[in-house]
Amino acid sequence: VTGVDAGMSAGTLIAFLFLVNLLVQPIQTLVETLNHAQSAGAGVRRILRILDSPIEIDDPATPVPLPDGALDIDFDGVSFYYKEDAPLFEHLSLHIEAGTRVAVVGETGSGKSTFSKLLTRIHDPIEGAVKVGGVPLASVDTADLRSRLSYVPQEGFLFDTTIADNIRYGKPEATNTEIMAAISDLELNAWLADMPGGLQTPVGERGGQLSSGERQLVALARAWIAAPDVLVLDEATSAVDPALEVQIRRAMERLISERTSVTVAHRLSTAEAADEILVFDEGVLVERGSHNDLVVAGGVYTALYADWVKGTAKVD
Repeated sequence: VTGVDAGMSAGTLIAFLFLVNLLVQPIQTLVETLNHAQSAGAGVRRILRILDSPIEIDDPATPVPLPDGALDIDFDGVSFYYKEDAPLFEHLSLHIEAGTRVAVVGETGSGKSTFSKLLTRIHDPIEGAVKVGGVPLASVDTADLRSRLSYVPQEGFLFDTTIADNIRYGKPEATNTEIMAAISDLELNAWLADMPGGLQTPVGERGGQLSSGERQLVALARAWIAAPDVLVLDEATSAVDPALEVQIRRAMERLISERTSVTVAHRLSTAEAADEILVFDEGVLVERGSHNDLVVAGGVYTALYADWVKGTAKVD
């Protein structure tokens, strides 16, 4: 068609574009749905692989109950490795008296965190046995172990619910009155009063609405309300503001009082207050003793302490 009447009117063009959009939009939606379905399918396959994985740490067929009262700790010829050709611990043996406050120190990679994971049965030793109250952990029912031994990691995991519910995870049947008593025992009333909703303050996914220090305070209160006989702490005060650090340290002091405690010490000020210090170097327990004795011994701890004092002086 030629001439001035060739082509289409503006109205026809608009109608045509509208109809094309009606055709294209469902196709785009279908493509997006297929992309989401593929992603969901990959996620489901990963979940199923995890669910089908064999249980590495299982409950014993005939569990042995832990004895009542204070619990001591024994590492009896413990060997452990992540890679078969690179053993971390080889035939480690040591005894920790009940009610002792122990600090574990060493360079990065020396085995401090692995020691705490073996003690809390996150890992089982390749050889030997870890015993609490004279009972090998492999013979203890998981529920019994978790009720008597608490672990506070360096970054406590919080669920997407309230402060109260996250503390209650340490003792599911605890009432709000008991939770408030735990807050008071740890001298955290002033901190809680600053929270907009008090105990009912939502913490967000993984505790994202709280600072790292505040998440640690919730984790400490969770451990306190569980009233464990053995407490394992992975100290976490290096990344918090000074005001919260004081509160965390005060709460930790009250928490470990009069119970067996093992603290992975990243700051040697924690080790200074311990009854005994375990010094690891490349998976070997090279020294143990009090702070005063180890400082003058001229060994690994002496060097670590000197470096720490020097670094603290620079910060000041």
